[in-house]
Amino acid sequence: MAEPKPNKKGYNLLRLLIHLALMFIILIVILLFVFRWMKTYTRYGQYIIVPSVTGMIQEDAMSALEAGNLKSEVADFNFDRIMEPGAVIKQQPKAGAHVKEGRTVYLTVNSGKEPLRAVPDVADNSSLRAAESILRTEGFRLTEPVRVDGDLDWVYEIRYGNSVVKEGTELPQGALLTIVVGNGNPVVEIEEVDSTIIIEYDFFDNGL
Repeated sequence: MAEPKPNKKGYNLLRLLIHLALMFIILIVILLFVFRWMKTYTRYGQYIIVPSVTGMIQEDAMSALEAGNLKSEVADFNFDRIMEPGAVIKQQPKAGAHVKEGRTVYLTVNSGKEPLRAVPDVADNSSLRAAESILRTEGFRLTEPVRVDGDLDWVYEIRYGNSVVKEGTELPQGALLTIVVGNGNPVVEIEEVDSTIIIEYDFFDNGL
């Protein structure tokens, strides 16, 4: 009686499954190796807390960041009338943020020089509300308006201290200005009287 021939189809399928299993195991090993390498290389899970350097002088702030294994760079200069010149006004990332070692912290430093702004054209050209909006947008501060006889809330002039300022005058940003506006009362115009007529009237009235 002849012996049964081996099932080649089943044998080939078994070999294929074994190869796939080996490839899967090798892939898992490679992925585990790569993950461990990346974790070591990128220091996964390790971070530095950004210190607060706001208010510090620029050089001191940079030294403090360098001591904490962080880099620093001055990104911008602004003016702050409260802080001393050269002090850090703002930092990004902010204090307390979790970052990687070597991260750059960008600093905004107080220039110490108050920028100038030109007075816009609002005198005898706008209402009180419009003038206030325009002047504040330009960075000026405002006192309570001074009211004089004239059209209600019509702007007649802009004062800086005791001086009247005209359009285009450059003043420090944040300068305190006063808007002079009408109170709604009519302007009383006093006509000049010829003094010669008054003298002649007095002369004849007294019978001289």
